[in-house]
Amino acid sequence: MHDILALLEENNLSRTPCRVEILKTLLETGSALSEPEIRDRLGYNYDRTTVYRTLKSFLSQNVIHSISLEGGEVRYALTPQHDRPHPGSHHVHFYCNHCNGVFCISHKAFETPPLPQDFEPESFDLLVHGKCKNCKS
Repeated sequence: MHDILALLEENNLSRTPCRVEILKTLLETGSALSEPEIRDRLGYNYDRTTVYRTLKSFLSQNVIHSISLEGGEVRYALTPQHDRPHPGSHHVHFYCNHCNGVFCISHKAFETPPLPQDFEPESFDLLVHGKCKNCKS
């Protein structure tokens, strides 16, 4: 709980019950969650708008980051601590084809790939597909 409160304080975010519970949920889960999954784990104690605004606030402060999957689904995960002071840094994500889990592989950051002249990247993801350690065994 101390880590959650410190994270809110470091980012000048007020300590609301919704913010604390969302961060606690993401911290305990171990994989990225969609907005409906987050609301489900919160027990629907907060309306959709409150959860959405909280996620947007966290995204703007780089407390969390979003992972876009095929079909338009978006998942959210805590931004690894070493990436927080550097918005726009990139790390690899792993998608398990078996359980549909999405995991941050944050041990190795990567640089923006070289692009042709006059091409300007706005965002990109590196998503590896396979079986996670739980599904592999």
